[in-house]
This record gives sequence, structure tokens and C-alpha cells, in this order.
Amino acid sequence: MTEDERPGSPADSGHVESASVAPPDTAAPDAGAARSRRQALREKETTAIQRVKTGNLATMWSDLNAVDFMNSALQSSALILICLFPFLLVVDAAAGGNVAHAITIRLGLNAQAAKDVDGLISSGHQAVGALTVVGGIVLVLFAAAIPGILQLWYQRLFDVTPSPGGKRQAIIRLVWIAGLLCYIWLQVLAGSQVGPAGGHVIIFVLELVIATLFWWWSMHFLLLGSRSWRLLFPGALATALCITGLSVVSSLLFSQSIISDDKSYGPIGVVMVLLEYCIGYGVCLHLGAVAGRMWNDHHTPAKEMT
Repeated sequence: MTEDERPGSPADSGHVESASVAPPDTAAPDAGAARSRRQALREKETTAIQRVKTGNLATMWSDLNAVDFMNSALQSSALILICLFPFLLVVDAAAGGNVAHAITIRLGLNAQAAKDVDGLISSGHQAVGALTVVGGIVLVLFAAAIPGILQLWYQRLFDVTPSPGGKRQAIIRLVWIAGLLCYIWLQVLAGSQVGPAGGHVIIFVLELVIATLFWWWSMHFLLLGSRSWRLLFPGALATALCITGLSVVSSLLFSQSIISDDKSYGPIGVVMVLLEYCIGYGVCLHLGAVAGRMWNDHHTPAKEMT
């Protein structure tokens, strides 16, 4: 046996040492892969947040805040309940009508809920008899505040410079109130002529058509023709859709709410339900206009926006 072949020889030791060499360290590549995954997740998160911020809902919310949506909607709702209802009560009574019947048809109430509303609102003939000239002027001025709020809102939303006040503005607001009375009369007439036998669907379709025409005219009229009919149509249609949607909700839910609140709280319960409807109506007017403006921003060339 030679010296190299003996156990424990240097040659043997070399083979053992070479066989016991540790494999390459894989910790560094694993750490790099983990960092890459974390970086990819952060990028996805940033992209998702950016999409949310620039999405349609975020854009709508930004537009609503920019034009003081909440305050304007609440002001409109309060004016509808405090100023418009008394005005409609007196005007309708003077014309020999019944405003409670108009509210019943507009909200789609059943017989029991209509009875509760009729018990809350008198016929108004005594109010007409006791109304003085000064009282009538104050009543009209209160009602004229509603087109004033709407006009200011449309001017902000469609970037129209407010026109100075004066006799022209007063005439515009009075004409708009007259148009509003015609609008309400048409809706009540449609609901009365169709009746339950015609089904709620036909009533809602007629309300949608009438509301679209009225709010289309309202926007153009209150903006003094400074924006084209074509530019204002999306906002009018969106407003009509929101209002018709509110009518669907009221016909499904408000009757039971009025009956229940009248039993629990008396007439004040009916008033609270009507206030809820007024708030919803004010929100619909503002949301519809904003939706129309957003449609124009995405589908109308910039040169046609003014």
C-alpha cells in the first residue's frame, strides 16, 4: 500500500474537505424577491388609490363640494317646505283645487296616507279669505326665493357669471313660478287621468317626460340662455331620472311611514315625512345637474362648453 493510499493521508483529507463544502447561500436572492413583491404590492395599492381618486364617484363628490352642494340642497329643501307649500296651498285654494290631492298623487300615497295628509292640510279657503295684500306680496317673495337658489346653483355649476339683480331678475323668477305651477298641474293631471288602472309604470313614464321638459326649460331660462339647449339636456334628463326615482321610492315607502308616524306622533309625524321628501327633492335637483355637467365634461368638446 503506498503512502497516498493509507487512511488519513493528505489526499484523503482533500477529498473529504471538497465533499463537505457548503452549498451557495440562497438567503440574499430570497430577500431580493421579497422586496420585489412588496414593491409590486405598493405600486398596485398606489394605482388603486389613484383610480379611486380620479373615478366618476370621486369626481362627482369633488364637483359637489366645489359648488357647496349640501348647503344649497338643504336651503332648497327648507324653502320648498316653508315657502312653496304655503304658496301652493293658497294658489290652489284660490283656483278651487285641493293641494292635498296634488301631494297625494305626487307621492303616490294610498287611501289611508292620503287621509292623514288631508287632515294635516286644510282646504285653504279660509287662508285666501284672510289674506291681505301685504301678506300676498310676502308669500310671493318667499316663493321667489326658490328660483333664486336654483339660479345661483346653475350659474356656479355651468360657470356662468351672475347677472345683476333688478326688475328683470324679479320678472324671471315670477315667470319661473308660473312655469312651476303648470308643471305641477300637468303632473297631477297625468296622475289623475291615468289612475290606478293605468298602472304606476305609465305614471312614472309620464312624470319622467314632463320633468325632463320642465327642468330643461328651467335651466335654459334661469341661465338667461347663456348655455345651449344641447348642453343642458343631459342635466335635465338626469334631474328628471332622479325625481322619478324619488317618486318610485315614495310610492313604495312613504304611505306606511305617514300612517305609522301619524299614529305615533300625530300631525308632526306627517310633517316630518313631508320634510324627508323635500330634502330628497332638493338633493335630486342638485345631483341631476352635477351628473349632467360630468357628462358634458366627458362627452362634449371644450369649445361647446361655453
